[in-house]
Amino acid sequence: MTDRQEMLYRVESDPDWNTIAAGTARVSLHPDETTPEVIVVSGPCPRCRHETVHAEPLVAYANALDASGLLSRLLLRRAAETGSREVEVICACPAAHPEAGESRGCGASWVLRVEWGV
Repeated sequence: MTDRQEMLYRVESDPDWNTIAAGTARVSLHPDETTPEVIVVSGPCPRCRHETVHAEPLVAYANALDASGLLSRLLLRRAAETGSREVEVICACPAAHPEAGESRGCGASWVLRVEWGV
């Protein structure tokens, strides 16, 4: 394998990366596990090994859907219940990967299953 700084940007995924990332990723729920609004996954990319961070909203566009906030509160309450989500993480490391163009990261993606309230 080439030096990780020289690894070319390439959009790809590999099922093995899911397993690797499951053992190295740090997952947190924000603002907390009882009222999660965002899942944050951080850790080394299983392809290039650079640190990366991904934020996955549990509720999207809630404020735009309902000006009174009622729908927003209902969606947030639903998100806070015991749940799980498969999160696709795409490497967004700050390292320069040749052929990345305007993209960040090395192009790798992997999936983590996140559970809360269990």
